Formats: sequence, C-alpha cells, structure tokens
Amino acid sequence: MGWTDIDVRLTGDEQDLETTFGMWREIFVWCLVSSLVIHFVSGLLAWYSLGGHPIAVYALPSFIIAGFFTPLFAGTITSAVIVFVYKTAQFPMSSLDAFLWGVGQTIMYTLVAVSRIYVTL
Repeated sequence: MGWTDIDVRLTGDEQDLETTFGMWREIFVWCLVSSLVIHFVSGLLAWYSLGGHPIAVYALPSFIIAGFFTPLFAGTITSAVIVFVYKTAQFPMSSLDAFLWGVGQTIMYTLVAVSRIYVTL
C-alpha cells in the first residue's frame, strides 16, 4: 500500500470518481468541509478574543456564513475547471487527489483573503 492508496472519500465509492459529477462533487465537498472548519475555528478565536464586546456574538455566525458561501460560489467553478482538465487529459482521479484539490482551494482562498485584508490596513 503506497501513499496514493490512501482513502479519504467523503461521498460515494471509488467508482464515483470515474464520472464527471462524482469528481466534481468530491472536490467540492472537500473544499466546503475544509472551509467550514477553518472559518469555524477562526470564528471561535474571534469570539474568544472579542470577549465582552457587544458585537462578539455575531462573529461566529458571520464567519460560518462566509465559510459556506465562498466555496459555494468560487469552489463550484474552480472544482468544475479542475474536473474539466482531468477529463480532457483522461487522467484518473483518486480520492487523495480530490482531497488535495479541495483543501488546496480552501488554502488559496484563505491566502487571498488574508492578503487583501493587509492591503486595507
């Protein structure tokens, strides 16, 4: 068993990764889950850091909403582009590939968002 045999599926079975929709769904779900985890943790950190501030109660829900809508709009499109490249190249996708693409998208969205915040300061 090599590192490419690691099974990190969230949906369906390995046969689903042979279809266009199955590949797209697996990448999208990983993007969504990783985004929600990052935004939930950052929301908890903001809520804890703001302490008794009256607006602190809105920090966590707003972060979770942002963590849901970013992959819903941007993740849908980029996941479809990744699947298009895989299908055009006739390259098989493993569950590890889908995991890495989904989490990689979240990391890139987060880096872009953080770099845009620094510009405004």
